[in-house]
Amino acid sequence: MKQEERLKSLQQYDGPDAVISSHELALKLQEIPESLIRVKSFIPSLDAAIEDFRDGELITISGPTKHGKTLLAQTLTVNFARQQYHSLWFSFEVPARQFLDRFPGLPLIYLPQRLRAHALPWIEDRIRESFLKYHTRVVFIDHLHYLFDLAQTRTPSIEIGQVIRRLKTLAVSGGFIIFLLCHTTKGASENKGLSYESIRDSSFVSQESDCVLIVKRTPDVGENTARVRVEFHRRTGVLEKVISLVKVDGLLQEKAYQAPSEGNYNNN
Repeated sequence: MKQEERLKSLQQYDGPDAVISSHELALKLQEIPESLIRVKSFIPSLDAAIEDFRDGELITISGPTKHGKTLLAQTLTVNFARQQYHSLWFSFEVPARQFLDRFPGLPLIYLPQRLRAHALPWIEDRIRESFLKYHTRVVFIDHLHYLFDLAQTRTPSIEIGQVIRRLKTLAVSGGFIIFLLCHTTKGASENKGLSYESIRDSSFVSQESDCVLIVKRTPDVGENTARVRVEFHRRTGVLEKVISLVKVDGLLQEKAYQAPSEGNYNNN
C-alpha cells in the first residue's frame, strides 16, 4: 500500500481501535456496567478500606509461612459464597482432601480434578472453562511459585513479572477477580517491618497488583489472633491500613466483630 493510500485509510478508519474523543468515550462507557461483580469480604474494616472486590482486579495475599494466608483466602471464599459468588480454587500446597477438610463447613466451590504445576496456559484454560460451565468470576491461586519452574529459570524476577502481567490481563479481559497467594522472603517472620517489599523473588508482584494484603499472626496479642495489613489499594488509595483478626469457628473475623449468621452456603 502506498503511503498516500495508507494515510487516507487511517483518516477514514472507524474500527474498534479508532481514536475518539474523551466525550465520545464517556458516552460509550455509560452504556457499559461499571462492574460485573462487586463482592464484600464481610470483614468490616477491610470493606471500609477497599469498598469491595471488583472484576478486573488482581489481589495479592502474602505473609510468612504458616501465618494465615490460606485461612484468610478460605474465609473470603466462604463469605463470597454467602453472597452467591462461588470461587474457583487452585490449591497446590496441600492435597485436595486436606484442603477441603480445612473448611468448617464446606461451601460450594470449584476445583480441577487434577492439578498441573508450571503450566500457566493450563491455568488460564481452567479459569475460562469454569466460567463457561459455572459462571465463576472469583479465582484463588495458592500459590505463585507453582505457576512457573523456579529451577529452570535464570531470571525469576522477570518470569514472575510475565506471570503477573498475564494474570492481570486475564482478570481485565475476562472480568475476573484473581487472588494470588505469595510467600515472603526467608526470615520475614522475624521482620516486624513486613511490607509489599517483603514478597519473595520479584517486585513485579506488587507493581502489577491492584491490592496487596499482608497477613501475620500476632501471638503476643492473643491466641488465634492475626492482623491483615492493606499495603495499598489502587482504586481507593488506602495505604497501610491494619485490621485485627481472630480465628472463630475455623474462620477469621474482625476482632470484636460478630460475623453475620444469616445465609446457608453449604447447599447453594
